[in-house]
Amino acid sequence: MNYYWVRIYDYKYDDELKAYEDPSCFEKYKGVMLDEYYLKGEELTRKEVKKAIKKRSSIEKFAKPRKNKDGIYALVLDSNKFFYDRFYKEIDTVCPHCGKRLFGKAADFPKIYANSYDESIKPDEEIYFCSYDGRREFTSKLRGEEGEWQNKDGYENNGGVYGYIYHIYNRSTNMHYIGQTLYMPFFRWQEHVKSRLKGDICDLVFETVTEVRVKSKEYLNNIEAWWINKYISDYGRDRVINITVPKVTINDLIKKYAEIVEGQIIFN
Repeated sequence: MNYYWVRIYDYKYDDELKAYEDPSCFEKYKGVMLDEYYLKGEELTRKEVKKAIKKRSSIEKFAKPRKNKDGIYALVLDSNKFFYDRFYKEIDTVCPHCGKRLFGKAADFPKIYANSYDESIKPDEEIYFCSYDGRREFTSKLRGEEGEWQNKDGYENNGGVYGYIYHIYNRSTNMHYIGQTLYMPFFRWQEHVKSRLKGDICDLVFETVTEVRVKSKEYLNNIEAWWINKYISDYGRDRVINITVPKVTINDLIKKYAEIVEGQIIFN
């Protein structure tokens, strides 16, 4: 079985932000991620994968634009069953620490391999937990040291990153929330945790979906709208707790959203 990891990016060259970033990092920047999925097949070739991506996501380019040009492209990487299963695997089990029911994407829950603690158990058996604290207590691990204090730096001192799109998932209610911030995402994480409006900290998973290196509030708003609508498309409106559902307003993104998200064909 051959596995491929597909990521779709919108690359926009921003000369103003380039001045605030290390040149080597700027060259490695892929763009703003618009979609991500895996493809697999017994004898699936890279050429066939590109055809599938063209059909599923209407993407024609498979390399980052050069010579300071903008463009949407797909990046295809070889993968394996481990990462494919980790991306798509769903669980419905019980936390051994507190007895709480766990359901949803397996990747959203802390886990251990049971064989690490009992050699009589088969190596690939996984035990999932409702929280990292629960896992630590269950395995009698010590807490790590707290990180150093961070300041709210703008893009001038943040490597040319103008903003971030982040995702909060409540494992207890199986609900999703998409947000944006101009600062390091953990500041917003802290604010959400303190407000408790998205749920109890032990139930929440916080992740950064993508970073935006285009100095444009309109573009940042559109990328947030893109991901809100994508999560609604993937999970349903009743599973996304954003109060408002903003529209994508930039013309080229409107067209690409219709092709990449709304026009997707599901491949087994």
